Amino acid sequence: MRAGPLSEWLKQHELERFLGVFEENEVDLATLRMLSESDLAELGLPFGPRKRIINLLREEKSQENFGLKSGGLPYQVDVSTSERRQLTVLFCDMVGFTRLSYKLDPEAMQVVLRTYEEACETCVNRYEGYVFRVLGDGVVAFFGFPLAHEAEAERAVRAGLDIIESIARLHFAGAGRLQVRIGITSGMAVIASGERNAVGETINLAARLQTIAKPGSVVISDSVRRMAGGGFEYEDMGEKELKGVSGPTRVYRVLGVSRAESRFEAATQRELTPIVGRDAEISALLDDWRQVEQTSVGRAVLLRGESGIGKSRMASALRERIEDDNHRTLVFQCSPFFANSASWVCMPREILRKA
Repeated sequence: MRAGPLSEWLKQHELERFLGVFEENEVDLATLRMLSESDLAELGLPFGPRKRIINLLREEKSQENFGLKSGGLPYQVDVSTSERRQLTVLFCDMVGFTRLSYKLDPEAMQVVLRTYEEACETCVNRYEGYVFRVLGDGVVAFFGFPLAHEAEAERAVRAGLDIIESIARLHFAGAGRLQVRIGITSGMAVIASGERNAVGETINLAARLQTIAKPGSVVISDSVRRMAGGGFEYEDMGEKELKGVSGPTRVYRVLGVSRAESRFEAATQRELTPIVGRDAEISALLDDWRQVEQTSVGRAVLLRGESGIGKSRMASALRERIEDDNHRTLVFQCSPFFANSASWVCMPREILRKA
């Protein structure tokens, strides 16, 4: 949080017209940062400016706690105890937190916050993410630290969608149903885990993205969309100017999980080029298929090879070759997201191939 005289702070945020009110009541910058909205109302500030000032002070406090200065510039960090990591960062914020804190009894508000935090943590843990910090109604989760996994961006987006669904099911007397806004981005960050501190543009951008998200929605950066690929459906929100972020940022709203039939289809999302150099393998697969048709005896075929060698492409090619046979195709696939769920059953999509 950048220190400076009250007049400079007010001018920076186009609120200098209220300088006389603060000086008359002997309020300096340090005192302003301790005031509540009711204090500002007592000083005679209109509704709109009161809300702006409270929001600005909350943003500055969040940036201070995340190790960021206003504008996204990092504080100095002892690099000898820090680690540079490629991260996907999820920033979740409760809608109407300030209003609820004035409306509810402090003990009731504590119950709401605890339930909200537990719901967020459960969803993040489900996809093996890490809740790095909880600051009031703000939850910051990392995917890619302390452990790295496959498809961190997809894990983060799935966790975000689950959080929205979980929070929407919560209902509290006097508070009604809760809603959240979520921002997700990917990039480099420096993490001092012992100090619970992380710095970098990635942290700042995730916080900024959630501010433009509508209640009950997930907004992601272009880097996350590229890495998550066809796993989800998106709405292009265009380029946005975000405070503290240099240059316009292209952002997307996540509409839901993709309807792609398989992970292979979701990853490609385009017309495939003809398969090359696999005639012998495809021919062997077709021979096995014809024997099953002729004998009505099932058969299992194992396609084994290194990652990226084209196993999914051959399976897709086989389905293309027999699609005129008017058979029903069931696609089963493993999921890395439910490895710890012993009773999890993945239901296949059913596609009727018509001749």
